[in-house]
Amino acid sequence: MMNDRPVHGSNWLSLNLPSPVWGRFPNNVSTLSDDSRQVEAGTLFLIRPGAAFRWEFVEEALERGASFFVADRRGFSEIESRPFLSSRIRETAGLSLVEDLPRTVGELASSWWGNPSASLKVVGVTGTNGKTTSSFLTRAVCRAGGMPCGLIGTVVFDVGKGESEAPQTTPGALLIQSLFADSLKNGLKAVSMEVSSHALDQNRLAGTSFAAVHFTNLTRDHLDYHQTMEAYFEAKRKLLFWENPDGTRPVAVIHTGDEYGMRLAKELGKNGRRVLTYGEGAESGIHPLQMDVGLSGIRGNVRTTRGELFIESSLSGHYNLQNILGAIGCGEALGLSPDRIAEGIRTLPGVPGRFEKVDAPAGFSVIVDYAHTDDALSNLLRAVRPVTRGKVITVFGCGGDRDRGKRPRMGKVAGSLSDFVVLTSDNPRTEAPESILDEIEPGIRETGTSYVRLTDRKSAIIEAIRRARPGDAVVIAGKGHENYQILGKEKIHFDDREVARLALREIAP
Repeated sequence: MMNDRPVHGSNWLSLNLPSPVWGRFPNNVSTLSDDSRQVEAGTLFLIRPGAAFRWEFVEEALERGASFFVADRRGFSEIESRPFLSSRIRETAGLSLVEDLPRTVGELASSWWGNPSASLKVVGVTGTNGKTTSSFLTRAVCRAGGMPCGLIGTVVFDVGKGESEAPQTTPGALLIQSLFADSLKNGLKAVSMEVSSHALDQNRLAGTSFAAVHFTNLTRDHLDYHQTMEAYFEAKRKLLFWENPDGTRPVAVIHTGDEYGMRLAKELGKNGRRVLTYGEGAESGIHPLQMDVGLSGIRGNVRTTRGELFIESSLSGHYNLQNILGAIGCGEALGLSPDRIAEGIRTLPGVPGRFEKVDAPAGFSVIVDYAHTDDALSNLLRAVRPVTRGKVITVFGCGGDRDRGKRPRMGKVAGSLSDFVVLTSDNPRTEAPESILDEIEPGIRETGTSYVRLTDRKSAIIEAIRRARPGDAVVIAGKGHENYQILGKEKIHFDDREVARLALREIAP
């Protein structure tokens, strides 16, 4: 990643790093990198041990001309224990040791790109469910309010030059800051971004300035990483208690219909922070009055902190009503006018893979959604159930190498809220697909709902659509916008929407 505004001299480095252990600060730094394949002459290389790290990467960085290295103090003995490597660093480059490498990386990256987030209105949204839709809504609201806005999220990145496929929900610190810099260079005034618990736990956002932070909810997920719900909550909590590099604090927008959100609102209120709450109850600052919520969309009146607001949206379901309320809060946090907020909500046509309807001329509905937790699946099916005259047929599975505890819970939700379930693979990764289904199955059995097991996802989707009759709804859950499936360590092309359209063509008269 080249900085088109090069920073010269040791002053910049000395402001961000302790004195070198070996060598000296270089007179010039050409770029920052933690990927040895991207190193060029004059690179400052960040030694970041992890699951995929190899010390050969440091040797490659030296070969490619890295002029300075930064490492965590705790890993210094590892470097010293490699005489050949340490002597080469001493002879040809320099090394600085820091106490908190992840935080230092973020702060260095922000400084390198000129602290770009400080010149943008960055809105960070975190939570288990609703992050993607909320971030799309916030971007739409900002744009309608005359504030050109980018997007960094699960589905796409948008830094002002069109959308590109997102490699991950919240990227690493170097990429994040470069995206902010590109957004600023391309004339954007704001960025709406999803913030994952992993990114918060790993300090990927260090050095970032937020104008507003938004908490949607917290339900069971990622416990393969966080281990406990409280640890998961503590990771999310970091964003709501964020302090910007200049000492200011963002406005907090919180869903208080969620028990964890209520905890956050109370804690932040005692801290004297500005908090905007939303939820379905009148105790929330932003709440619905008279609403019509159906498959065709949402419309009605909302009470906000500035009065009553009429909204209409093509999004479906009560859970999307919550996302809309949160977007209203973010618009208010940024000082946008009520009519512009309503316009932004109205103009968003939908979000890829979120309650995405596949045209089904056979007289039944086909809905593709990313729901991959028991709470998200429950919200999805509860949105579909009341507006479906016939049966609800659900296709779903669970990802491999991820939290196993949610598998029977998702099975129980699917069985409780569906008339028929087709149990299949999601992204099995390195787990045996049949073993994953074995762990989901007890939850379905508990409900007594009829089901079949079809490990092949394509066959499962085709089977569900073949079973559907006029008035029914086929819900394909788990992968949403994803256009791939991970089998073992191989990623193959697979898109639920494409397979659904293929099956619909096959049954067409």
